[in-house]
Amino acid sequence: MRRFILTAVVALLVVTSGCVGLITGDTVAFEASEGTVSDSALDSTGYETDNTSERTITRNVSFFGQERTIRIVNQVARYTKDGDLANATGNETLKRAVEAGRIDSTSVPGLSQFVVLSSPGAEVAGQALNPAATWSNERVLEQLADQTGQLNNVEQDGSRTVESLGDSREVTAFTGTTDVQGREVDVRVHVASFEHEGDVIIAVGVHPERLDEEENIDELVGGIEHSGN
Repeated sequence: MRRFILTAVVALLVVTSGCVGLITGDTVAFEASEGTVSDSALDSTGYETDNTSERTITRNVSFFGQERTIRIVNQVARYTKDGDLANATGNETLKRAVEAGRIDSTSVPGLSQFVVLSSPGAEVAGQALNPAATWSNERVLEQLADQTGQLNNVEQDGSRTVESLGDSREVTAFTGTTDVQGREVDVRVHVASFEHEGDVIIAVGVHPERLDEEENIDELVGGIEHSGN
């Protein structure tokens, strides 16, 4: 009798959440609301919108002992800021080449980057179906490598708090390296991950270590806009 009552309660929770497919076996879609950066934060930091896109992942999950297929629809927004490769690497040879007119410029489009990923919490009857909520910072960087570029030699280097979407959020800093036009560049990486209005918000900033962008990254984190589900 107790098992029947529990099953009935779970079924009721699933029906009221609009996820009947978890009972019938149909594929159920969970879609996140867009997470973007305010125009005022972009204007004051010099970052520009590079692209926005949807990223859909289909996965099988175990839901109360039954295998079900769900579709996770993530929203990704990428912002960039141009920079100078000579300054980013401290390469005096490049600087002299520009000054001597041997090359026109060492400007690199999108040298600094900021990415916001909004992923649906996908929680039904107390069970979280989307693993993004529990991703480690290292896993976050792996998942967003197609947006930030491949990062190597990543090591944690402190953390701080930033006000974003009405609460204090932890931002973890890392050092690392990446390849820019065939040259290895030391970078700083900033990662924030938190839940807001039913979605998981993940923000990642990457910039050359020699270019001081930390205050700008904090302003971009603080300027995140998200309406929730």
